[in-house]
Amino acid sequence: MHENEMFMEEDENGRLYDPRLRAALLGSAGEPAREALAALRVASHHFRISMDRWLERHGLSESRMGVVWMIRARGPLTLGDLASALDSSPRNITGLVDHLEKDGIVERFPDPEDRRATRVRLSARGESLLSRIKAEMESAREIFVEDFSDEELEQLRHLCLKLVRNMLKKKELEKV
Repeated sequence: MHENEMFMEEDENGRLYDPRLRAALLGSAGEPAREALAALRVASHHFRISMDRWLERHGLSESRMGVVWMIRARGPLTLGDLASALDSSPRNITGLVDHLEKDGIVERFPDPEDRRATRVRLSARGESLLSRIKAEMESAREIFVEDFSDEELEQLRHLCLKLVRNMLKKKELEKV
């Protein structure tokens, strides 16, 4: 057993669970929901740690990586378009782009259609970095899901998005 799996056991159906959590919840109402959400929190925590450490090796943060991916996906963008696309403030985007430009990953250039606007694109160094990152991401993705069937991956996607949908419904109800 791998040291990171020591807190996991299999139940009679072959499903993993955390015996410490189950013991703490013994007799509590809503145990399946609590166990499921606790497992999601643990998975999210470990996923975020892995991503943060991996991005740090490339001199990036999650926010900076978001800017790089958005520019790659949509092509050169104005700072305002980047802010809108990433649902962030223009001030925050400006700071992120400043750092990325200083590191040689992006470059600013005048908008050919609007002299007042500035656009941002990936530099040659940024394109090269992104190519390396994409290759590494493929390897990491394979490790993360190595013993999942396609059916399990589809179910995981479905359940995660169902949870998001429910959270968004709750958010809408709070506005009323």
